[in-house]
Amino acid sequence: MTKEAHWPSGWIFVLAAIGSAAGLGNLWRFPFLAFEYGGGSFVLAVVVANIVIGIPLLLLEVALGQMSGKGAPDALGSVRKAFKYVGWFALMLGFLVLTYYMAVVAWGVDYFASAFTLGWGSDTSSFFFNDILNVSEGVGVVGGISWPVLSGLLLAYALVYFSVWKGVRSVSKVVVWTATLPFVILLILLLRAVTLPGAGEGILLYITPQFSALLNPQLWLEAFSQVFFSLSVAFGIMIAYGSLKKESSEITKNVGLVALGNFLVSFISGFVVFGTLGYMAQAQGVPITNVVAGGPSLVFVVFPEAISLMPAFNSLIAVLFFGTLLMLAIDSAFSLFEALAVTFRNRYPRVPTKKIALGIAAVTFVGSLPFTTQAGLYFLDILDHFVVNYGLITVGFLEALLVGWLWKRGALRVFINKNSEWNVGIGWEFAIKYFAPLFLGFLLVSNIVREIREPYEGYPTWALLYIGVVPILLAPVIGFILEKLTNKE
Repeated sequence: MTKEAHWPSGWIFVLAAIGSAAGLGNLWRFPFLAFEYGGGSFVLAVVVANIVIGIPLLLLEVALGQMSGKGAPDALGSVRKAFKYVGWFALMLGFLVLTYYMAVVAWGVDYFASAFTLGWGSDTSSFFFNDILNVSEGVGVVGGISWPVLSGLLLAYALVYFSVWKGVRSVSKVVVWTATLPFVILLILLLRAVTLPGAGEGILLYITPQFSALLNPQLWLEAFSQVFFSLSVAFGIMIAYGSLKKESSEITKNVGLVALGNFLVSFISGFVVFGTLGYMAQAQGVPITNVVAGGPSLVFVVFPEAISLMPAFNSLIAVLFFGTLLMLAIDSAFSLFEALAVTFRNRYPRVPTKKIALGIAAVTFVGSLPFTTQAGLYFLDILDHFVVNYGLITVGFLEALLVGWLWKRGALRVFINKNSEWNVGIGWEFAIKYFAPLFLGFLLVSNIVREIREPYEGYPTWALLYIGVVPILLAPVIGFILEKLTNKE
């Protein structure tokens, strides 16, 4: 690894990692789950989940990447040769996520363009589902291309490509803005949200703890899942980002700051979202529970309507909100991109970084095209469900199991403490060896049982099989083939 290939400073790594971790899930999934599972009780559970599983796994990946100086396959291969296939599995899952995540970035591009004139009009639901997505009546009706999504996708890929085309040099320059401006804008949006009439009711609903909810096992499953996915572990991203750190650079404090920054984006987003929804409920004269929605509808249907109802500065708030959304989405997208690029740069050091980036962009763009069709929303929903609930959990389980049990005792902890201001003790090893694999194994089994009892969202079996299950099964196979094709040993 050349000197030029490292992060310029520890702060740039922290910003890049926060940018990767803090994505759209922080803006729409975290607030909705808090609403669903006891308000402040869910927030408390997320704090606990960060401490006992999120930070230990994040620390494992960053340290492993920093110690090896390689991307996910070669980093895990340095533990034991056969482990490199787990790294490839993680990268192929990241590739799948990137293909559909870029479609969401494309939606963000379209909405940012519409924000200047509040182009969604009075019927925000029709604007999203009909004007933007042109969604078909079901997963079996593919229909034609949605041109707003395709045009947004082209611009989204251009933004991501020119963020990573020079490797760590271009990424370092981009994250200074895309990882810091969202915090500034979120604070502006927070100030606006809390001064709206009715905001207090929404915020109280968000933060008031319902301690009886802590006895609900599903709350803990959702809290641990949110942390696991939000911190970008099991994609190969944090191993790649760790590999771009100098071998002697600080580790634990950096990881702690990444986890804290990621949590703050989620926490502040909750105030912004529920303060605004409280105002919307008062303006419409309905209970706030009537205006709360989960998933994309919260951001692309409910929130635009709430912005339109505001008494002043509507367009400014819209531009700031969707600008923040777009920056969060771009950061997460190019981190997935960079996880792939680092591995291929390791394997082909003489190939120009721009060519490697262009090749990945071209292949990924083709993979994104199905999500621009009229059935794209259904494809995205199914694939995301299976990648997140089965693929990533499996990778996290294997990483914890392999590093915790099959590597020489204490080697990674010794390396971490050698390069850290805050040392880790046996508690970290306990989390990696016991808690992480036990919890992730339990989560995987519980998801399978739930899937058997009730197929996801009532989709037909063929759709779940071909759009969800088959890509997960093919991911390690394609990883195996890529390892054979690119390994020069």
